[in-house]
Order: sequence, then structure tokens, then C-alpha cells
Amino acid sequence: MNIHVETHPYLPDKYSKYADEEFKREGNPVVSFPIAFEHIPAGAKTLALTLIDHDAVPVCGFSWIHWTAANIPAHIGELPENASDERQDLMVQGQNSFASPLAGLKNPKIIHQYCGPMPPDQDHIYTLTVYALDDALDLQAGFYLNDFYQSIKGHVLTQSVLEIKGRV
Repeated sequence: MNIHVETHPYLPDKYSKYADEEFKREGNPVVSFPIAFEHIPAGAKTLALTLIDHDAVPVCGFSWIHWTAANIPAHIGELPENASDERQDLMVQGQNSFASPLAGLKNPKIIHQYCGPMPPDQDHIYTLTVYALDDALDLQAGFYLNDFYQSIKGHVLTQSVLEIKGRV
């Protein structure tokens, strides 16, 4: 399976900390980037994804979750721009790290959807992992990452990883 996200060499500003205010909510970038899917394996019923910033560990002490989504139809070919907000019919989304008491945010349109890169100290690498699954997952909106990892056990046909640079 291949995944493609446009980067030159960074994630475009619209999807990260340099987004225009119209693409932010409470100061946070919330327009999700489009993702193209190719060569989905036979037998895949759904796709799922995680977007995690492991470079956040020196800043906050843990890897920062920016987006989790599951039950994306395997046949769609592309998750369009801003699908996190405008095409919630295509997926169920989990909590990101902005739900942490450290961030203090409560708005579900931020904490249960895509909330983009905002590296505070240096350029960060964001790890996008897309999983092809043999079934839909029994997850509800606002699920936790650990519940996601438990749910995919025994259902992963393949996975692809893409590293995306975000600029400071």
C-alpha cells in the first residue's frame, strides 16, 4: 500500500501553524491535508490512520497525537482536504493530545479531529501511519489511541508510514 501527501519539503502552511486564521479554530490549525491511497490490498474493508509527533518528547515529555481516525472506506482512493471536519461520514475520529489537561482545550472540534503541527522549538517530523484493515473497528468518536491499538490487533493486512516535516 502506498500513501501520498503533498510536501515540498514541508507540510503546506494551510495545514500547520502558519495557516491563515480562517483555517484555525481557537488559534489551532484544523484543516486536514488530503491523503491519497494506492495499492490497497485485496480484502481490505477499512483504513485507519494515526499522525504522531515523536519529536515532541523533549518539549512535553511524550509523543504528541495530532490525529487518529478509523473506519475509512478502503475503496475511496483519497481522503479529501478538510475531511476531518467536513467529511466525518467517512470515519470515526479519536482524541488527540490537545485533549490533555496540559493543553486545556475542551472543544470537540479540536480535540476529536485533526489538529495540525505547531512545532515550538525546531522542525519536527510527523509520522503518518495508515493501516489497511480486514474489518471495521468497534470504536466510538473520541476513542483513545490505546483503544485503537487494541482494536487493530489481528486486523492489519498491511500498513504504510510516511514522515512529514513541519517547520518551526
